[in-house]
Amino acid sequence: MNAPAPVVATFTEAVRESIQIESFIYHIIRKDVDEPDYNDQVSLSSEQKAFFENCIRSACDGTQFIFSDPDNNTCKSDCEVLLDDVPAQLKPISRRLAGRFFSAHNKSMSEGVFIVSVFSVLLNNVRHNLLAFLKVDYSTVYQQQVAQVNGEQIVSLTRVMDSLADSPRALQKWAVVDPASTFAWNVLALQRDTASAKKDTEVAISSYFKNFLQVTVRENASTLTKNTVSGVNEWAKGLPDLPEDMGRSDFKARAINYFENADSFNTDEFVNRVLGAYTSEGMTDAEKAEREQLKVAHEASLRDLLAEKGIAGQVFDARPDSIPKNSRTTTLKTSTGVKVSFQGTRKSNNIEVAQIGNEQVITIRTVQLDEA
Repeated sequence: MNAPAPVVATFTEAVRESIQIESFIYHIIRKDVDEPDYNDQVSLSSEQKAFFENCIRSACDGTQFIFSDPDNNTCKSDCEVLLDDVPAQLKPISRRLAGRFFSAHNKSMSEGVFIVSVFSVLLNNVRHNLLAFLKVDYSTVYQQQVAQVNGEQIVSLTRVMDSLADSPRALQKWAVVDPASTFAWNVLALQRDTASAKKDTEVAISSYFKNFLQVTVRENASTLTKNTVSGVNEWAKGLPDLPEDMGRSDFKARAINYFENADSFNTDEFVNRVLGAYTSEGMTDAEKAEREQLKVAHEASLRDLLAEKGIAGQVFDARPDSIPKNSRTTTLKTSTGVKVSFQGTRKSNNIEVAQIGNEQVITIRTVQLDEA
């Protein structure tokens, strides 16, 4: 099967719909044994095949990773060997992968089925093989038997089957692997209940799963957008003694606003937008000069921050949807536990904070106030 030319970083809907399973096997992972329970062959009915093809489609939404140290990456090399000769290598390589996954797994692991599937997608009218690793819930099913003995109801349980769950929610962890670099990524991976803030980061998957795959997060527009906003937030929190009319959260709010209104990232435009205005009407010339000096210092430290994070100088598409909801919200909390939460800058929300004596006075102007 000839490899098509490299394509974009994500699956289009058409490519996703073209997914079809070519080969499939699984091995069982239990807590109370020293190695997986290996299978030699697995047969799927048409209904089962359709179910697992849908599982693989869901797995295509994972965080993008690339292989770390590709020349010495055993996961990558095993995947290459398997795809080079699927009939001969599916059984031995899938066993090796399952054994390595089992060894990398921590002791508090949940039982499950480790699936290795070769599947194909249609790219440029050519079928191209990829690999899917799926860990799926697995449990023992018992049949309850009830008997009446001397007027008492006696219940006994008999194991009737081991059950591989058939619900999409049964997916614990998943990875789609492209060792041939057809895509911009090598692995798409994620796990159940990953928080939005963790997606597209190094902690999108557990450390043992990451070690098994031997990957690191691929920088893309989503990760760069998210990292830029979080970096600005960290930088602003570390600024010493801001004037009282400048809120630390305003820098983050302006960074978010930049990505919401820009098509692509430009370092100079971003820095100017984040810093905003440092002077206002009513200031004396001396005050304005002092504020301009402060802005110069802040600009230098912000540029240093962007350089340290490898963001400065890059050009990438703005991805505001990748910014987590909790990162967009600022909360002011008083000593009495009163909280004021908002998105955007203080000014855009008609919020003022002033120091009067030893107290901070919060003023909120609104035409309507609702009490829940």
